[in-house]
Amino acid sequence: MKNKKLFKGVLIICAILIGLTGCSKEKESAAQKDGPKILKVRINADIKNLDPARRYSRWDDVISATIFDGLVSYKANSYDIENVLAEKFEISEDGHEIYFKLREGVQFQKGAGEVTAEDVKFSYERFRDEKTASAYSDDWANLDHVEVISKYEGKIILTEPFAPLMRTTLPLNSGVIVPKNYIEKVGLDGFTTDVIGCGPYYIDEWQPDQKVVVKKNPDYYGKAPYWDEIQFIVISDNQSAEIALQAGEVDFAEISTNTVDTFKDNPDFGITSNSDLDYRWIGLNVENPKLQDVNVRKAIRAAANVPDMITAAYNGMVEQETAIVAPGLLGYWADAPKYTQDLDKAKEYMAAAGIDSLDLEIAVADTSEYRVWAEVLQQNLKEIGINLEINSMESGTFWEIGDGDKGKDVELFAMAFQMQPDPSWATMWFTSDQVGIWNWMRWANPEFDELHKQGLSETDDQKRQVIYEKMQKLMDDDAVAIWVTNGKTYFAYNAKKCSPAMTPNNSLQFRFFSAAK
Repeated sequence: MKNKKLFKGVLIICAILIGLTGCSKEKESAAQKDGPKILKVRINADIKNLDPARRYSRWDDVISATIFDGLVSYKANSYDIENVLAEKFEISEDGHEIYFKLREGVQFQKGAGEVTAEDVKFSYERFRDEKTASAYSDDWANLDHVEVISKYEGKIILTEPFAPLMRTTLPLNSGVIVPKNYIEKVGLDGFTTDVIGCGPYYIDEWQPDQKVVVKKNPDYYGKAPYWDEIQFIVISDNQSAEIALQAGEVDFAEISTNTVDTFKDNPDFGITSNSDLDYRWIGLNVENPKLQDVNVRKAIRAAANVPDMITAAYNGMVEQETAIVAPGLLGYWADAPKYTQDLDKAKEYMAAAGIDSLDLEIAVADTSEYRVWAEVLQQNLKEIGINLEINSMESGTFWEIGDGDKGKDVELFAMAFQMQPDPSWATMWFTSDQVGIWNWMRWANPEFDELHKQGLSETDDQKRQVIYEKMQKLMDDDAVAIWVTNGKTYFAYNAKKCSPAMTPNNSLQFRFFSAAK
């Protein structure tokens, strides 16, 4: 009775103060509606470098894409190209010159000045500058120079036609424009996580290993994005991310295949997915003394039971991958061998290598997906006398083990690379000059390198097909990898709050995320 009287009194006080304090439900809802629109997104790993020329991971890519704009870009949910910073954009008939005319008056964030043709020249030529040390230099492999015609006009001059130019270079992060004067002032070290672009968002806050916050650019020249603020929250483990999504702590998250049905059956959530172009594999370091003999590598490949990995890690909901270029893409090797476990063959290879036992280690980022791969492979290799130790580590630590000379100590590792819709994005990471950067197999093949260069300049699709098939055969002959799956990445989201946008291969386009439809 006492509690009922107290509650009644509170109601009376609130009724009296409605006009002054906003006690009413209607006013409270209105205040929430008029407040900042915040989207909370799970990212699997922390950022490392948002500089478009030195970005490191998928999440560097994704967040960087909200901050920077290029001459052209993909439209929402599409591979169709539209002009962005370019008011005019024309490619010569021979493919050697690209004329552009910039929009006038576009400003870089935080008072860093107007976007000019000098910034375009600086942005693209720096990819080929040794001081920048860009791992993405092949995105501009055929660039000769950028000619500045006037403050807003210029020409991109190529040494020869460049097949990936409009597929993956200009529409993506290698084609965005950065502020020349600002970077020359702060240096490369000052342009890593505190970056400045001219895109729809600017970076507002970074709490290492916790979250990255971007806020709407108030001076953006284009169509303003729907969300005032996007918080990218670091959650490395899928299970933890799924709990956070169900609890409302995040609004959008990648989820494991094992929980897709759970979210599908809940009307509060939406599910979105496209077949990935990405590739996932177990790499073998050919420079490591234990793995230098190709027979040892072939023994490991023959013993591996990839279908079991797919069943255990993905609930059987993805297909086995046979090479690096995904089905449906130019360069897909339809006749690639699909390896199944053959223990007798594996033992023959061990005998050819002159060994009957071996101790090895596989390094994996600490996720359920990679742990499952490693556990299956551990059991497989035990059957041919190989003792495989699993070294599971935090993602930030994992991504550093292959850098420079210390990468020589790596033995086996579990890896996934993001892919874009051109086969050069599959092969560019395994050239000789990528050893110690992204080529953790430390495999150097001069013929592969030369074919990669040919593939960049060849514009005849049939000839490119032959080139990329041959490159994949070279990798297969040297048994440098156990290909697992191109995969299918599933995302779940709060269906009452947001509507996602992504390209056909699951590249997230947060600038186009909108309210629930």
